[in-house]
Amino acid sequence: MVVNRHEIVRALLGLGVESGVAADLPDLPSGVIGLMVYGSQARGDAVDDSDLDLLALSVAPRPSIQVALVSISFYTSQMLETGIGTLFGAHLNRDGKILIDKDNQLRTAIDSMGEVDTDRLFERARRMSQLFTSLDRDLPKYLPGLVREARYLLRSCYYARAISDGEPCFSIRELAKRHKDPVLVRLLASRHQQEPSVRELTECLARLRGVLGDFPRSEHGSLEATIVNEWESPGDLLSMAFLALGVTGQGSDYAEVGKILL
Repeated sequence: MVVNRHEIVRALLGLGVESGVAADLPDLPSGVIGLMVYGSQARGDAVDDSDLDLLALSVAPRPSIQVALVSISFYTSQMLETGIGTLFGAHLNRDGKILIDKDNQLRTAIDSMGEVDTDRLFERARRMSQLFTSLDRDLPKYLPGLVREARYLLRSCYYARAISDGEPCFSIRELAKRHKDPVLVRLLASRHQQEPSVRELTECLARLRGVLGDFPRSEHGSLEATIVNEWESPGDLLSMAFLALGVTGQGSDYAEVGKILL
């Protein structure tokens, strides 16, 4: 399928995306059979520095692309199948806007992701949080990855809490208002200009404990040991350890870890 870039740009402009942002859309590679906008640009509450988040359904896995404010994450149908019952699926279903969709394959994949089991999500997030209990061994070497993981888990838990309260929300600005915590806008943002800091990590972890309670003790004692010991039984902990090591998923928090986590 040949994707016409000019048609996509026109569709983005029709959604209210600023012309300067839409103009940065790169050419899409062959093999893309679906394209969806999600996030603030799809909801219509984007601000001047908001990213343009795009999900591309592809016949083969590809690394994500970041050009200025445009972020494109590539998923195969098989990768999207790992997102059944996840927040990401709920996010796409609630806020996403499909731009192209060959044979309705993207819509079918998104619809099949179903609803979120928030109790199970909190349980999984709590187990993942053990990766923050070996900071004496993992800092400062893995500070950037740990900050990214902390933001990801905190953002996911706030989204899940909103769903469990019967008021779904995937806007960090709205969440900050609801919780009367303006710092959340900075902490939960997907893109940061400043270098990660221990202070930012501490702020995220304090709020994460407020949602999950005390983190369970690390099963392996460090991030590197987690990778080694979990290698033969890949699952949530191994995927999150890779994310925390900062060796994968440099674009979207959802991309490039082999499966959708939460």
